[in-house]
Amino acid sequence: MSTKKIMGIIALVVIGGIGLLVLIIFATVKTKSTSITKYEPFKEWVGKTVILNKEAILFKDKMEMNHNRDYPYVLLDSLHPKWQYVEEQKAIGDLVEITRFPAGTTLKFEKAIQYTNGVSGFSYPTIFGTIISNGKEYKAGYQWGEINLGKSFDKVEKCWQFHQAPWQKEKDTAFYALPTASFW
Repeated sequence: MSTKKIMGIIALVVIGGIGLLVLIIFATVKTKSTSITKYEPFKEWVGKTVILNKEAILFKDKMEMNHNRDYPYVLLDSLHPKWQYVEEQKAIGDLVEITRFPAGTTLKFEKAIQYTNGVSGFSYPTIFGTIISNGKEYKAGYQWGEINLGKSFDKVEKCWQFHQAPWQKEKDTAFYALPTASFW
């Protein structure tokens, strides 16, 4: 075998190894997602039109909280657990307030997705829908649900709890099981 062929094989193995390493790093670090439309409590809401019981605010996020290009806006209300964070992001210009929807505005839910951050491993469920107000259509995501870390570390399957959303009359106090998002 000639030196040229040996060098070619070595170069091919090195390039293949680097390509495989890049793929592994990408698969590890990339935010993963999976549909949770058929999981409680989301299956109760997806496909339905609800009426907001309180004022909700629509934001455009420069850092993309919901990772879904079809739904470019973020819907939040003052009772959302991340409201303080939102106020801080708005103050520094990372969030832009688009409009406010008064109580009585309708919202039609279309799907729900569980996102899992590839770096931290934390998951966040988001329900997506469309609001039509004053002749304009807004497609937005509402990040809804938090994992109870104590239950999760104890391997309790039903470890997800959901704060009172602006379309609910009262908070649901039950715990639910949701899947961890996967890459494929």
